[in-house]
Amino acid sequence: MTFQRRQFLLFLGATATTVACGSLGQQGGSASITGSSATAASSSKALGLKFDPVKYPCPLSYQGLPPEQQKSWYRTYEVLDDVVLPEGYTYDVIGAWGDKLGNSRFGYNNDYLSFVPTGPDTGFLTINFEYVSVPTWEQTYLMVMGKSLPSKVLPALDKAGSEGINAFELSDRALKAEFYDFFKETLIDQGIGVIALRRQANGQWVRTYSPQDRRITGISGLEDGNYLQATGPAVSIFRKTNGMGYIDTLNDKIIGTFNNCAGGTSPWGTVFSAEENFQNFVPEGVYADGTSLHPKVKPVQRDEFEGQGNPFGLAGNKYGWMVEVDPANGNDYGTKHTWLGRFRHEAVGIRAEAGKPLVVYSGCDRRGGHVYKFVSTGRVRNPQDKSNSRLLSDGMLYAAKFNG
Repeated sequence: MTFQRRQFLLFLGATATTVACGSLGQQGGSASITGSSATAASSSKALGLKFDPVKYPCPLSYQGLPPEQQKSWYRTYEVLDDVVLPEGYTYDVIGAWGDKLGNSRFGYNNDYLSFVPTGPDTGFLTINFEYVSVPTWEQTYLMVMGKSLPSKVLPALDKAGSEGINAFELSDRALKAEFYDFFKETLIDQGIGVIALRRQANGQWVRTYSPQDRRITGISGLEDGNYLQATGPAVSIFRKTNGMGYIDTLNDKIIGTFNNCAGGTSPWGTVFSAEENFQNFVPEGVYADGTSLHPKVKPVQRDEFEGQGNPFGLAGNKYGWMVEVDPANGNDYGTKHTWLGRFRHEAVGIRAEAGKPLVVYSGCDRRGGHVYKFVSTGRVRNPQDKSNSRLLSDGMLYAAKFNG
């Protein structure tokens, strides 16, 4: 799923202020939580909650307030530049964009979160960093990173317009290098992160800066050798040395992961991360033999930074998979299980029962997408055994057909 961060910030407000709520419902009761104790209490009672909800900016339906009362209670609303929680609840900031995170930095626009406990008060938090928001990212990069982005890329893209630029085959070496450096930064801010946490005696969660802390970025392997791996039928395609389409010559090694949306956590303590809108960065189509379309098919474009994989010559057929990571293994930079299918993955559900095949459910988050089920050839012995990951190497993928 994608969401314009700028729109979200405009909704929340950049600073504490008071704004008008606009016209309110003309019929039927719609009310929400106001700052008054009476309203908060009635909201708690109506919702069956044990706490008083925070004030919402506009009326909702469950209170049934008449229009005149809505206008009175919601004439103004104070917008705070903060995470607003009900009284008695707190939050702890454990990571922000640009913070040091293992071998890299905390990424951008986190999506799915998975907490895998290692004890009563310790565990690993795995984080998806889905995409960067344009132009907010470029406008705030200098402020956060303390350095400027390459200066020639954006003017060149503005000049190119909708045709974009095939940076992978640029003859201007200086400009090609700038494209490489610029989009290396956008891809570093995407992917997966793992951080170790501990809960202190006062209940506050803090980072422990464990050796297992690490980033799996959109360019992992490109310069550091931390390639992702793959299992399943597509591995034979990745290993091709010739074919109908583009081959990146990396064999079955894979550079990075990006557009990581939702995911899931396995009973054996690994985390699954879904590569969703990969088609915005690399060619989605493949030839009949499974090889990729050439990177030039997806040039870099100014609008939403489409084609981010182009400057690096990424093979499109290596993206659009479900990635599994063991947060406790600091040397694990992810495995793409190709038996789970290549599509715009959203979430994943796992059924692991002793004595039965492993079953994994997933869905394609596009208009007209399908629901899929993978059934392993082998059987689960112990649902909590990490060797269950091997069962994803062989099986069958099914698409659901709904009747009625």
